[in-house]
Amino acid sequence: MFGEVPGRVDPRAAEAVGRRWSRAKVLLSLTWSWCAAELVVSLLALGWALVAGPDLPLLGSPKQGDVTGLVLVAVIVLLPMPLASWIAGRGADGIDWRLKPDGWLMYGAGVGFAQALGLWLAITYTSLPLWLRIAVGVIGLAVPLLATFLARRAITGEPLREVGGSEFVLVKGLRSPQGGDEDSVKITGDALRLSVRTAAARPAAQPSTKDIALADITEIGVRPSASCDGAWAQLADGRGASLPEGDVVVIRTRTDTQLLPADPELAELLRARAALHGREPARIEDWT
Repeated sequence: MFGEVPGRVDPRAAEAVGRRWSRAKVLLSLTWSWCAAELVVSLLALGWALVAGPDLPLLGSPKQGDVTGLVLVAVIVLLPMPLASWIAGRGADGIDWRLKPDGWLMYGAGVGFAQALGLWLAITYTSLPLWLRIAVGVIGLAVPLLATFLARRAITGEPLREVGGSEFVLVKGLRSPQGGDEDSVKITGDALRLSVRTAAARPAAQPSTKDIALADITEIGVRPSASCDGAWAQLADGRGASLPEGDVVVIRTRTDTQLLPADPELAELLRARAALHGREPARIEDWT
């Protein structure tokens, strides 16, 4: 159903990426199968309710509340999976949804919740005790949520450099004076996008962004931050973001130099990702 590893893969990384994708694919398949099973059980419960109870629409005198409730539950049961498939196939960025592990958790939570809710509502028409109905709803949500969480971790777990030679979309947090995950770099198959909103004082109201095409990167290196370093990013409100202490990843293109407050692993990840475009960026050795 989910096929081979999506996108391009560097032959040198094929084994590690394939191993991670195999684990993720099993867990994504479990999520889909579980939600599909919830759909089937929900429909069976609704069908049983229609033919079994004397107060329901098909037997005795119809009650408008029963009809409306059953139709609403049927919509909740039937809509989530097709809707999620439709949304996944129409991403604004044009990137295959299978390459976006951060989105898997969102789909697992959204579809899993909707299907669990539909199942819980469907079995309210049965004679099952309340505690069992609650347990069914909780388990119905927990399984797809946990499965997609583990699928995401199969791809995004450390060491991230193992998936550098693929096109999986990765988001890496950057160090900031205020800590947290306010600043980050998003790495796709073709570019990296910086998102920055912190400075030494208060954060900016909106993040500022900058895109760098991977094909334009010529050199990558790592060095300690220095007191003479200027602002490494311009915030949306016009302030400059100064570098915190620690390692700095230096990215050079033909026209620009970008500093990133990040660990050396990010440099290796970017070097492997940029190599998908035919040439691995050189290592910066001379800092004079």
